[in-house]
Amino acid sequence: MREISELMTKDHRSCDDFLATVDNAVANDKWALAESEFARFRKAMLNHFEAEEAILFPLFEKRTGMYQGPTQVMRSEHVQMRQLLAAAEAALAERAVDDYSGNAETLLIMIQQHNVKEENILYPMCDQQLADQLETLLPKLQKQLSADAKTPA
Repeated sequence: MREISELMTKDHRSCDDFLATVDNAVANDKWALAESEFARFRKAMLNHFEAEEAILFPLFEKRTGMYQGPTQVMRSEHVQMRQLLAAAEAALAERAVDDYSGNAETLLIMIQQHNVKEENILYPMCDQQLADQLETLLPKLQKQLSADAKTPA
């Protein structure tokens, strides 16, 4: 990886793949698989949020002085997505297909909108502002993104 945007966008796609695997399992009434894959999806999403909130965003904010800008919007959306993750997980545990599907669809739409903003606005800004820190920053981000997460089956 040569850029922040490349690494983080690749992780977005990985999270998307996890969710698609869960949705396929639910559609095929493979509940045990859906629950185990959802746990992997949830972990990957939370790792991604943590990489941004604990590593990337603070560096960007310190460098730019923008503490109430795009990173604050992204944090706010992370809160909403965490709530949707919890609701989808609860519905999945109850095997409530309609509740799961509604929460998962809302979560997917929110993820897609969120990712567009990060990939087209925030990550390119990070690439520009933090270019001199890539040697130490990218390994930290990669370590957090891969913490206890595996690629989808």
